[in-house]
Amino acid sequence: MKRKIDGKVRIAIIGTGGISHPHANGILAHRDKVECTALCDVSEANLKARSEQLGGSPALYSDWRRMLAEAGDKIDAVVICLPHHLHAPAILDAAAAGKHILCEKPMCLNLKEAGKIAAAVKKSGVTYMSAHNQLFMPAVQEAKRMIESGQLGRIKWLRSQDCFQAGVAGFKGKWRAQLKFQGGGELIDTGYHPTYRLLYLAGSPVVGVRGSMARHLQEIEGEDSASVQVRFANGAIGEILTSWAFSNPHGSYQIHVIGDKGEIFGSGSELYYLPAGFSQPALKRFPDVATFTAQMEHFVNCLRQGTRPLHSVEEGRAVLEIILSA
Repeated sequence: MKRKIDGKVRIAIIGTGGISHPHANGILAHRDKVECTALCDVSEANLKARSEQLGGSPALYSDWRRMLAEAGDKIDAVVICLPHHLHAPAILDAAAAGKHILCEKPMCLNLKEAGKIAAAVKKSGVTYMSAHNQLFMPAVQEAKRMIESGQLGRIKWLRSQDCFQAGVAGFKGKWRAQLKFQGGGELIDTGYHPTYRLLYLAGSPVVGVRGSMARHLQEIEGEDSASVQVRFANGAIGEILTSWAFSNPHGSYQIHVIGDKGEIFGSGSELYYLPAGFSQPALKRFPDVATFTAQMEHFVNCLRQGTRPLHSVEEGRAVLEIILSA
């Protein structure tokens, strides 16, 4: 069991661009047990926007190493929301400073970096959580419960997808358009979501990966669309479909799982269940969940209780390995 934090968890956000906004909302939603004490970014505009969102109280920095050195006694944990190539350096520095870590996907760019992160986290004894927010979607949580309860029987096939047509201007000339900063194309970015969902639902080691990539629309160095096939040790086969060039195929869902006793499929807060031999599925509707807010609560609870996060270094590495193999 990890060491516990008594009282409020004090968090610093490293990287205050767009993706940090929902993380900050998660902090605000649970202000009874977490607070943001520092922000770090090279952009003054980003710092100002996030500081205003958080009430203007966090200390502001432009260098995370300086922040860790000067404000370390006021920080228990960091949330890393940086461009991909900076994830590993920030994780290693935070671990060396004894700070718990919640890091946006991907965990890092390659397996060598992943190995260094695993060693650093183990040596420091800090808690590391991979920010896989879509695990907290009600459809995914209910699907996991049904699979583990045996309601679907032996799992034969799974599909996980996340596709949308993104504007070209959003990537052209930006860091995501360059392999050295992005680490790949769409698959290592948005494609991370359907990949970790697939691994979570399969609950079995991966024994084979095949992938096909394409660039249909985006003016980037990597792919903007990917189709990946995965074989699992338990015999199940899985598929990942993800794109910045087209929407999810009509009539399909974010997740779909088939077992010998039935199948489930759904998105967000809705999950359909079709038992074997039935012709019409039953719909399960759940209250909507702000996944970043639920993720923050889970992270904070893990720190306060000394428990392991849903996805840590091992899962972050496993997702990355599938993507690099594909």
